[in-house]
Amino acid sequence: MSGTAELPGAAGPERTDEIPSGLPGAGDVVGGRYELRHVLGRGGMSTVHLAHDRELDRPVAVKLLLRAGDHGDVARLRDEARAAAAIDHPGVVTVHDTGTTGHTAWVVMSYVEGETLARRIGRTGPLEPREVTRIGAAVSEALAAAHRAGVVHRDVTPGNIILRPDGTVVVTDFGIARLGDGAGRTRTGHVIGTPLYLAPEQGRGAAHLDGRADLYALACCLFTALTGRPPFTDADPLAVVVAHLRETPPRPSSLRPGVPPALEEVLLQSLAKDPGRRPRDAAALAARLRAVHGDPAPPPVGTRERPAGDDTVPASPGVPGDGAGTHALDSTLAEVDHDDGAAADRRRRAGALLLVLAALLLLGAVVALLLL
Repeated sequence: MSGTAELPGAAGPERTDEIPSGLPGAGDVVGGRYELRHVLGRGGMSTVHLAHDRELDRPVAVKLLLRAGDHGDVARLRDEARAAAAIDHPGVVTVHDTGTTGHTAWVVMSYVEGETLARRIGRTGPLEPREVTRIGAAVSEALAAAHRAGVVHRDVTPGNIILRPDGTVVVTDFGIARLGDGAGRTRTGHVIGTPLYLAPEQGRGAAHLDGRADLYALACCLFTALTGRPPFTDADPLAVVVAHLRETPPRPSSLRPGVPPALEEVLLQSLAKDPGRRPRDAAALAARLRAVHGDPAPPPVGTRERPAGDDTVPASPGVPGDGAGTHALDSTLAEVDHDDGAAADRRRRAGALLLVLAALLLLGAVVALLLL
């Protein structure tokens, strides 16, 4: 991986050899066969190491959780790793193995050479629209394969998108364990996610997310690649998530003149607060992105797509090299959103009352005319 310039709000350099105490480090062997070499990157909940598979004599990536989980966490990690292993797509990183060493859970994945989209943006600045649509279509197709397998990524960020030297694109960190319960909260009132790329429904702490949350996150990534900044930025992660809930994103063309209108339209649609107003699925988004530069017409966009069932398996939010890192956010987000809804109800009731009063006044005027 190359380049040291950083995307605004990005984590530091991807390789760092500082290991939290108590975790295996360089030279240690996990699972009896994976010899850790050096750290490739770190997220809020994990580190990823380059390692050597002694059995098959090949490089692999090993992800270690930063803190010990209970038996439920370990079981969930295994279930999710199995689900990720079932995804059959060249654009999805392959999961090879999972297990525990002491109190640390780990997952072994294919080692993918290249640089993350975050690094590319930091190194070169905003990408050309054609490159943005190419990357976006490739990621969408990988997400479509994951969603068909029942896996919702939940943390699509520029740090999770690897651009290989041959131009192909790989999405990483599918099916890796998250800490906390299966509803997506670490504990009551806390939501896990990467604020710069967090779908509104995820910020509200929705118990079950479908693939359209990934589409929103991908649109944030593509917006960043196109303009050099995410749709919403703030030093306070909570303020960023509130912006995802409340604010209208700027038009990409206002930040970068000359953006193709068709690309701007699909990005803004994918950033809709209501999942039902986004492209109906990842395959539809891929088709829309390909169509920007003259590919065949995309399929129609649906607004009533049935969400994925309760058997979808979210992936871990902890990713090295992603935007602002994973955060646990307070439940006041849901309360803020609820308060907005209550205020809207009050406004609707006041409006209805005014209409009734106007009707009574009009009726009185008509009666007065008839009595003249």
